[in-house]
Amino acid sequence: MAAPLASGDLERTWPFTNTQVGGAFGTLLRDHRSSARLTQEELAELSGMSVRAIRNLEIGRTERPQQHTVHQLAGALRLTDSAHGALLVAAGRAHLALAGIDQRGTPAPCELPADTQRLVGRSEVLARLTEFLGSTGTAEPKLAIVTGAPGTGKTATVVHIAHQLRSNYPDGQIYADLEAPDGSPVPASALLGRLLRSLGMSSVPDNVDERGGLLRTIVAARRVLLVLDNAAGEAQIRPLLTLSPRSAVLVASRQRLTALRCGRTVVLAPLGEVDALVLLAELVGTRRVLAEPQAAKGLAEYCARRPLALHIAGAWLAPRPRRTLAELARLLQDERRRLDHLDVADLSVRGSVAASLRRLDEREQRTVALLVATGRAEFDADELHRIDQDSVEKLFQANILLAENGRYQVDPLVRLVVRENELKGT
Repeated sequence: MAAPLASGDLERTWPFTNTQVGGAFGTLLRDHRSSARLTQEELAELSGMSVRAIRNLEIGRTERPQQHTVHQLAGALRLTDSAHGALLVAAGRAHLALAGIDQRGTPAPCELPADTQRLVGRSEVLARLTEFLGSTGTAEPKLAIVTGAPGTGKTATVVHIAHQLRSNYPDGQIYADLEAPDGSPVPASALLGRLLRSLGMSSVPDNVDERGGLLRTIVAARRVLLVLDNAAGEAQIRPLLTLSPRSAVLVASRQRLTALRCGRTVVLAPLGEVDALVLLAELVGTRRVLAEPQAAKGLAEYCARRPLALHIAGAWLAPRPRRTLAELARLLQDERRRLDHLDVADLSVRGSVAASLRRLDEREQRTVALLVATGRAEFDADELHRIDQDSVEKLFQANILLAENGRYQVDPLVRLVVRENELKGT
């Protein structure tokens, strides 16, 4: 956040009062444009404004530009804080510079959801991505993608990383869920409008390309962290990406976004057995886990060692101190009813898996149903390719089909939901 400008600083930077702005703003704007070696047309393109609007400002026909207009111009011209403040004063808006509320006239936004203070079993991932996104002095685009099978904790991971990096991006940490309440992807145009308004733009261009250009202009001049959750695919987020090394983009997606040829990608695996037990102990208490070690191990396996399922198990056990881990393990032992017991309040394994399955087309859904119907736990590559090579590849990209040591398996939680749907005839 920029330091407040004192009245003396303002007087030294810009000696006019609000009643004297008139053509002063136009003169200052023209000087900055000339120093940047930009034509009116080039400045218009960078700022998302029209050439006519730039011309009217420079000749003094528009004497008192709106606050967001000043910010758009300052971002396009890459002005320093003091020069930006002077431009605000020349526009007759000295109170914004004097308030010291950062150069947008509002506090730097922090829209991040509440943080999970500790993520069990993810220390290596956190260290890698925090170091990458927090680095300075590099021209490499700061784009990081976290993906993985349902329930592996993608959202919790990106939110935790974003909180660790707040001081690295003092101009704002913007969070956007790219999935609508009905499960459909939010259009890129709507997302761009949402991000621009979060960054202080009270009005945004109608055209999606102009919105994208304005977003890139803003983040190129500031240090902003964009956190994009539930990304549906490359086409949805490509217009939102910035290649500016000053800002960063952190994405959580059910899909492996392989068509984005820059940045870093991390695929979250299920927790190891020890980490799964540690997480369970944090949720229900170490004493209960140590008192029933075999039941605790059984619970971890029934939950496929996924953070989501383990949190649900913990949410069931924590308010029931007289119930044993073995009781819950017996409930989860029956695969036909397991999903019913992995559903507490707004946490649901069934719902998480269903969101991934909704993204598959009819052909891919038939392929995964066929694989589950065989009753087999594993397949080799030749067997899968004989079934439907294109669908198999898409299932892998969607983290529905998992690979390890040359063998493939349908994700165990996905298998439960697909079997349940088959029994219901859906």
